[in-house]
Amino acid sequence: MVKYKVHIDDLPVLQVPGREVRNAVSKEGSGSQQMTMQIVDVLPGAESKPGHTHTDCEEIIFVHSGAGEIMIGDEVHPMGTGDVVFLPRGVRHMTRNPGKEKMRLICAFSSCDLKTGMCFHPEMAYPAKD
Repeated sequence: MVKYKVHIDDLPVLQVPGREVRNAVSKEGSGSQQMTMQIVDVLPGAESKPGHTHTDCEEIIFVHSGAGEIMIGDEVHPMGTGDVVFLPRGVRHMTRNPGKEKMRLICAFSSCDLKTGMCFHPEMAYPAKD
């Protein structure tokens, strides 16, 4: 059944290491043919390992609440409420939340199939803190 409107409380939570993911718009849940939107809670102290790229789609991340960091390529950038990050196809990235409260991200993808074109980079790591 196609769902045009959903509420976050009605979405199943997918437990991923360090994260809780809710698929708000997807091929399976909404019948989307071109887009996916996820609500991702990065838990306190967690990293979204391994780093990865999307070779078949672009990604936009909106920081709904909380704070953390995103590693894009070899550069680490702070992220906070209200920030928007654009990730073109093929750009390595991963997020982390060094804080004590969850960081909620709204992630939009220009594909309804996130598994195709997903490449993992287990060697990607945040630099050690001094």
